[in-house]
Amino acid sequence: DCIYACDETGFMMGHHKRSKVFGPTGQKIQHQQHGENRENVTVLPCICADGTCIPPLVILKGSSYMVKWKENDPLKAMLGHSKKGWTSGEICASWLEAFDKMTKEKTRGRARILLVDGHKSHFTLELLTYARQHNIHILCYPSHSTHIYQGLDVTCFAPLKAAYTKEREKFEQENHQAVTKSTFLAVYGAAHVEAFSPETIRSAFRKTGAWPYDPAKIKDDQLKPSRATSTTTELPL
Repeated sequence: DCIYACDETGFMMGHHKRSKVFGPTGQKIQHQQHGENRENVTVLPCICADGTCIPPLVILKGSSYMVKWKENDPLKAMLGHSKKGWTSGEICASWLEAFDKMTKEKTRGRARILLVDGHKSHFTLELLTYARQHNIHILCYPSHSTHIYQGLDVTCFAPLKAAYTKEREKFEQENHQAVTKSTFLAVYGAAHVEAFSPETIRSAFRKTGAWPYDPAKIKDDQLKPSRATSTTTELPL
């Protein structure tokens, strides 16, 4: 209950993938309403090895950075803003303070481990100083290995993206309008609750050997260097 992991993932408010639809035969064009907003939203979920998670940080595109905990929201998400909707050192440092407040009572003075990737926003002097002062140990995965070690990548993000796509399409069909900044949290919140079940969260730590600690979960062939390959294709006339 003192082992945590966090990672960022991106979403677009509008539809951006090709999809297959079913319709009546003989009709060449099928219509389905989708929003075209390509604005990026970054979400930082944080999960615990006991199967729980804290409210996610949602970073929207805005003029300046900030982090605010929306206590009145059912998801209790933390909201941040940055010029491009991406994370930053300032946002991560503010987020760590919120993480400390939300997990301190549970840990009862014991040390907390926070597993992160090597993004520079996770290793600012401000963030590391706060972590040391509050008994939070920051552990970083090796470069280019999060697809093996990071449980959120291995287990959680695929079902989260699928659930978000489903909820976004449901919102568009029921409301006949696109997802915007004012409605993103409601759409994402439903997907978050569906994707981050206790069993899925525990599986993220179990499959990567983080908890229970099991180095044998990572096989030797997963750590082999990539091999350069090439292929040649031809287009039919």
